[in-house]
Amino acid sequence: MIKAQLHIHTKGDPVDAIPYGWRELIDNAKSLNYQALAITCHKHIVFDPEALSYATNNGILLIKGVEIEINKEHIVILNPASEAEKICSFEDLRKYKNQNPESLIIAPHPFFPSKLALRTNTEKYINLIDAIEYNYFYTRTINYNKKAHRLAQKHNKPMIGTSDCHILEYIDTTYSYIDTDDTELHLTEQVLFDAIRNNRIRIQTKPLSHFRAIKILLTMLARKLRKKTNMV
Repeated sequence: MIKAQLHIHTKGDPVDAIPYGWRELIDNAKSLNYQALAITCHKHIVFDPEALSYATNNGILLIKGVEIEINKEHIVILNPASEAEKICSFEDLRKYKNQNPESLIIAPHPFFPSKLALRTNTEKYINLIDAIEYNYFYTRTINYNKKAHRLAQKHNKPMIGTSDCHILEYIDTTYSYIDTDDTELHLTEQVLFDAIRNNRIRIQTKPLSHFRAIKILLTMLARKLRKKTNMV
């Protein structure tokens, strides 16, 4: 079983102000026994080749990724070709998927109350989606993942737990164990993706307290304001 965290933002993200870089991410992930990570910054592929060798030397499969936008709605693509950055419509996504079967397409936070969520487009374009995210940001009383879970069951789509990591201390709140048929010694993106597509996933998750949820929101807001101010 592979412990995986497949939706992570790092320093260099074009949209969000992230204070930690890839080295701190990998060191932290190693201490928590992760074996697979994906760096999925917004809009552009942010991936340092040096990070790949550093992760490999620490026993971690580091996967290139990107969180693109279609009409401001987010979609995560793992192992993306460079053309992924140019996707502007669902028709573009359809063509991309047909031409790049080695990529894995995930619907992140699909039913969260935000213009950044796919919402009804999740089901409308369900044939373009390989997996649906179970996002870490929920409490015992408010959990928008429940609707995503029902949709995943309806369409027999795998769900993958992620921390959508912007704040490193919460990386281990929600994650996934993926059964790769004892191929840990020869782990590749495609081995991992095949296991995901075949729904060999066990999600580990726990709700946030209301205090922690509010703290996260305030931290994210402060960072966005700081980044916007620095850009002016």
